[in-house]
Amino acid sequence: MVDLAKYENLIGELGAIESRVEILKNKFSDTKDRNSELEISIEETNQQKRELQQKISRLETEMESLKGEVENSLFKTLTSEERESLKVKIKGLISKLDNYISS
Repeated sequence: MVDLAKYENLIGELGAIESRVEILKNKFSDTKDRNSELEISIEETNQQKRELQQKISRLETEMESLKGEVENSLFKTLTSEERESLKVKIKGLISKLDNYISS
C-alpha cells in the first residue's frame, strides 16, 4: 500500500514536471522567434541608417557646392565700390570684435 502511494505521488510529480517543461519549451520557442524578429529589425534599421548617412553626405557635398556658387555669384554681381564698402564694413566689425575681446 505504501509503495502504491509513493508511485502515485511520483507519477503526479512527474506529470507536474512534464507540464512545467512544456511551458518552458513554449516560452523558449516564443523567445527564440522574438529574437529572430528583433535581429531582422536591427538589420533593417542598420541598413536605413547607412542609407541616411549616405544621403546626408551627398546633401552636405551638394550644400558646399551650392554655397560656393552663391558666394561666387554674389561677389560677381557687386560693383567694385560695393565690394570696397563691404570690405571696409567687415574690417570695422573685425576691429570692434578685437577691441571687445581685448577689453
